[in-house]
Amino acid sequence: MNIVVAQFFTNNVSYGEFTEAINKKYCEEKGYTYYCEKDTVKINQALEGRSATWYKPKFILEVFENYNPDYILFLDIDAIVCNFDYRIEDFIEEDYNIICTEDYGPSRLNAGVFIMKNSEWTRELLNKWWLVGDELVGGGTPEAGYYKTALWHDQTCFGHLIDTLEDSSANIKLISNNVLNGRTYKNIVHKNFIFHAFSYGWIKNRTIDTCYYDMLNITPPENYTHMTLTELAKRYPTDKDFTHNYYTAVYEKYFNPIKDSAKLICEIGIGGFSGDHGWIPGNSLKVFRDYFTNAAILGLDIVRHENIADLDRITLDWLDQSKRDLVIEYAAKLQDYDLILDDGSHNVYDQQITLAHFLKSLKSGGIYVLEDLHSSIEVNIPEKTAIWGWGEPGFITPLQLLEHFKETGEIIADHLNEEEKLYLQENIASVEIFYLAPTSITSIIVKK
Repeated sequence: MNIVVAQFFTNNVSYGEFTEAINKKYCEEKGYTYYCEKDTVKINQALEGRSATWYKPKFILEVFENYNPDYILFLDIDAIVCNFDYRIEDFIEEDYNIICTEDYGPSRLNAGVFIMKNSEWTRELLNKWWLVGDELVGGGTPEAGYYKTALWHDQTCFGHLIDTLEDSSANIKLISNNVLNGRTYKNIVHKNFIFHAFSYGWIKNRTIDTCYYDMLNITPPENYTHMTLTELAKRYPTDKDFTHNYYTAVYEKYFNPIKDSAKLICEIGIGGFSGDHGWIPGNSLKVFRDYFTNAAILGLDIVRHENIADLDRITLDWLDQSKRDLVIEYAAKLQDYDLILDDGSHNVYDQQITLAHFLKSLKSGGIYVLEDLHSSIEVNIPEKTAIWGWGEPGFITPLQLLEHFKETGEIIADHLNEEEKLYLQENIASVEIFYLAPTSITSIIVKK
């Protein structure tokens, strides 16, 4: 079977050379053709004023014309093959002309990864895709063409075709994004074939450079020190990465600006579950230790962990979050912390009293993370709270507390006294809540 892996990029893309090297090596090993268009002038002329992502329908048609393959695997330039154990044929279904994956957001699909059969139907679809950009009305105006210049709206237009073409379901198969279009590098649970680094847009090279050094076994330059939280989690597996996706979806964006300046980090709850690896306490502490290279890391837990190895710059101590007096006493010992993360009991009472007093331990501008807030929802599901002990149903939960503050600026809580509520109300600068999945809800709370 003749298969081409096809990509393009313009000269403003810093990571293109890393992507090209990785995917070219994969194709050489598997006997595929690799083609990458890098002529910036040619690409810009073909776009006719559209945003850069609109080049792909014209580009894929050109590859069909020049190479006449049976199939094309098209990848955005921030997408790499990260698992060479797979062959592209593993994902081809000959009854379908196009294989694509679900989006991670509100779109019908993610347009960064396609497998396309060289057929008349596919070629017609690619032409319709280009034309719908001229025809579709959007943006709150009656004028067509809105989707031509807005970034990533080629994806919106492809979704429109899926929804409106009568024969789309017979020709386009939409599959899970877990393996063919994963958003983390070498996910140990899903064992993804493609790593699509769109989530790393705020990081230089979108981490593709670190993948390059790792996969091609190349020693990084002497001044190269960058590793993301997710990359470190491959060394120290933790459910913050592979189950909840907190590192990629939320924490990298908020923690990266203080990566070098942070001096004091505290995590409450250190027995993190790591999938096939079993219960390995302390792994998330080690991720933070290696990420915040100038910080001392404090880990607190109700279990006294005494057999954790490799504790350089990590201190372990005991805390029972359910005891208000102990929480108050311990919080008073901590001052000017840059980051405090509560991944402890998840009991709604414990979460509230810990927030009320450990927020005092943060410096101005410090970040407090109240994690795994799905417990606030499950506390009112009897079978869930019976298993996990999230607390008594019927009370205001930490999630409701944060949602209400975000909406009104007022703290409401059954488990806090007036003084504690007033302190939070007067000292929280902002709250962001991230609903990543029904059992993956976290928050970023910034202190004034």
